Amino acid sequence: MEDVMKFAFRPWVRRAGISIVLVASVASAGLAAAAIGERALWVYVIVLWIGGLKVVAGTLRPIAEATDEMLVIRPLHNVRQRAVAWRNVRGTEQMIGGDRLIIYYDTTRGMRFAALNLNLVKGRREFLALIDSRLRSMNFIEKQVGRSRYLSRFDTQKRDADQSDGDRE
Repeated sequence: MEDVMKFAFRPWVRRAGISIVLVASVASAGLAAAAIGERALWVYVIVLWIGGLKVVAGTLRPIAEATDEMLVIRPLHNVRQRAVAWRNVRGTEQMIGGDRLIIYYDTTRGMRFAALNLNLVKGRREFLALIDSRLRSMNFIEKQVGRSRYLSRFDTQKRDADQSDGDRE
């Protein structure tokens, strides 16, 4: 059986979702008791319900899982999870000292990306260390441009450098 490393959401994320649901329930009860039929208010309360329940439901599963073959991430801002085979990863981008990780990967429809808010990851350092060590073992190299840190395949960086050399000529 394959080892799966799981990274949960930080506890405050679920509590925030529960708080949103509580506010939505109080607002619903208040609007119903006052017999307020204003559509805009009800739409707002329904959006609160949906958002709060989405956060609570989303935190029931890990935000990220890693196996020898695949990385699965579940950003709260997406409806579906992103399962990316390690062999399809093209690179990552992270602002130094920042809270966002972008993973670029190949699909049958071309290159795509998934963004993950690192502030939500319980075990953020371990998660980043796992990604770093896994990609470096696949001959990815680090490059820093300004305040951004990139990990990408050496052949991709060489190709990009060759293209920019061709642009200069």
